[in-house]
Amino acid sequence: MKQRIITGAIFTVVVLALIVPAYFWPVVILAFTAIVSILAIYELIKAAKVKESGLSVPVTALGGMLGFLPIIMWLTDRSPTQGFSLYALFTLIYCFVTTMLPPILKEQPESIKAGFASSLIILYVSFPMACVHVMVFLIPKGWFFFVIGLFAPWISDVFAYFTGSFFGKHKIVPHISPKKTWEGCIGGAVFCSILTALFFAFVMVDVIDVNMPFVAFVALAAAFGFVLSVVSQLGDWMASSIKRMIGIKDFGKLMPGHGGIMDRFDSAFFTLPVALGLAFAVMLGV
Repeated sequence: MKQRIITGAIFTVVVLALIVPAYFWPVVILAFTAIVSILAIYELIKAAKVKESGLSVPVTALGGMLGFLPIIMWLTDRSPTQGFSLYALFTLIYCFVTTMLPPILKEQPESIKAGFASSLIILYVSFPMACVHVMVFLIPKGWFFFVIGLFAPWISDVFAYFTGSFFGKHKIVPHISPKKTWEGCIGGAVFCSILTALFFAFVMVDVIDVNMPFVAFVALAAAFGFVLSVVSQLGDWMASSIKRMIGIKDFGKLMPGHGGIMDRFDSAFFTLPVALGLAFAVMLGV
């Protein structure tokens, strides 16, 4: 536990050192997304190769970096929808042409599974990174939504852990995560909801134009925090299922007591797209 706490503290300091300056100089965020993307791709490819030896490493690695495509739209002063559309279109074409089409043309049906695995890794990593780049570079005040999407899973996880430790009795997904309980999941969602509401009430209310009563605004924020917690836990279960299917405990050993990058960002990869959805909704005045 001591090692886990020390590693967690160092990890938090490193993340903050990359995230906070990005508020003033957005380009700094590229260091963060590059590190996360490269390490996550490496860990996922290493894990996938256990079951799918035919997976193409170069194709998968290059595809995993497609999340940086929205930067082109930022450099050419385009809209966030154009940035995300560029990523979506190019990534779908890339995945089909490089991972699915070759086995079909060469009449190698046994290679289609490896193609699917490659495409899933590409989308797993590049999609949330594209969402980050759209938020930070193409949406006004998008840095705040990025921070919410990034930290919500960790807030939810911490409170779910303590709530589950004290009150947890009813297992929720014992075949995937034996230690997860309904009490812990609900506790994490409630506290995430409360803290998100407080963040919106004391920070976001002065950042964005609010076109609704204050109470309704805070209530909507609380609901959003609850959704973020639920989505983050789904992301955690998804990663746990993949690890169990492959037969590994952690994706990596980069952080003693915590595993690899994927073990720390598996939930955030699910919440960051949700945060982008909220940012779009606010931008459109919904």
